[in-house]
Amino acid sequence: MRHSLSPLSAARGHLVRQLVYFDERLPAFSNTYLAEFNPVEKKLIEDLIREYMEQLSAALEHDDSVLGSRLKTDILIGSTVKVTYDDDGSADSFTLVYPTESDPDRNRISFISPLGRQLLCKKTEHPLVLDVPDGRLGLKIREVNYGYIGGFIST
Repeated sequence: MRHSLSPLSAARGHLVRQLVYFDERLPAFSNTYLAEFNPVEKKLIEDLIREYMEQLSAALEHDDSVLGSRLKTDILIGSTVKVTYDDDGSADSFTLVYPTESDPDRNRISFISPLGRQLLCKKTEHPLVLDVPDGRLGLKIREVNYGYIGGFIST
């Protein structure tokens, strides 16, 4: 008899795999995907990944009801984030993904991109001021939904 995983069990499994990946392969990830960054930026991204790992560990310590709630508030790799802009009230959605799965035309942004770095580890209703090429842009995180089904292509 075949048992299928609940969506929450599948999400937990994927988050555990993320945590294990970064725990075991952060130096290799850094050498591969952060080589183009200057040393200061590289350290900031590595520190963000460590913060992310702490956030994942804390979320995974809880039972499924708490984890399910956090998947709707915490921005993780695999979260789709709906934001509204302060200047005109317009809305946009982004999904945070691994660098190998980035596709800006489909609003799939790498968590190491400038926007991705500013969103990762934030929570719903969190106001942000993003640094963008044209200056600064205020926005508020309105909705977070974790539904990641992709994987990571490691090198």
